[in-house]
Amino acid sequence: METWVPDIAVLDINMPEINGFPLAVLLRQRPSTSKIGIIAFTALDQSVVRAGNVEGSFDAYCQKAGAPTLLSGLVTRMLTAENKRKRLRQKLSSS
Repeated sequence: METWVPDIAVLDINMPEINGFPLAVLLRQRPSTSKIGIIAFTALDQSVVRAGNVEGSFDAYCQKAGAPTLLSGLVTRMLTAENKRKRLRQKLSSS
């Protein structure tokens, strides 16, 4: 993660060695990944994810039981929003 930084991370909450909650917090604490979009992709109910969303680490939620188009649409919307923010920052820095 030190040389390549993703635009979005899709995290499962119930992973075997480190679950998604502390991993999301870790990603937010690292300067290189603190601004990436983080999606909770899990079979857990949204209320469980909201209750465990320490420091607002997750930007979005998608339940695994949903259609794959729900996750792909969410990723597309987040990438589109990030690209707009990047263009705006570039425009502001060049003026």
